[in-house]
Amino acid sequence: MGLIAGIDTVFYQVCNMDRAVAFYTQTLGLELARREGNDWSELSAGAINLALSGELAVAPQKGGATVVLRTDALDELAAALKAAGTQMGQIEDMGGARMLDVYDPDGNQLVILEPLAE
Repeated sequence: MGLIAGIDTVFYQVCNMDRAVAFYTQTLGLELARREGNDWSELSAGAINLALSGELAVAPQKGGATVVLRTDALDELAAALKAAGTQMGQIEDMGGARMLDVYDPDGNQLVILEPLAE
């Protein structure tokens, strides 16, 4: 076994912590696990936390990781996101799963995945 034990946290750099926390908690429904002012927030997203790193930049960074969130109700979630005015793409059938690209207020991409029953 290698020295890497697994993923601890995935984080995005954000420009406005209040706006970002509102998106992830109110729009996506994640639970805020911890917040340290405008410097750091952690959201419960299953076994791995999704974190937001504070207002260090005036514009979001380009590139970086993409978080993939899992759901069993993609159509319902897509309708709720659309109603909330969330920027997103179209649901795509990828064979073994359906996927939807979603963008947070800072332009960070998230992918929402719904595995298809075999």
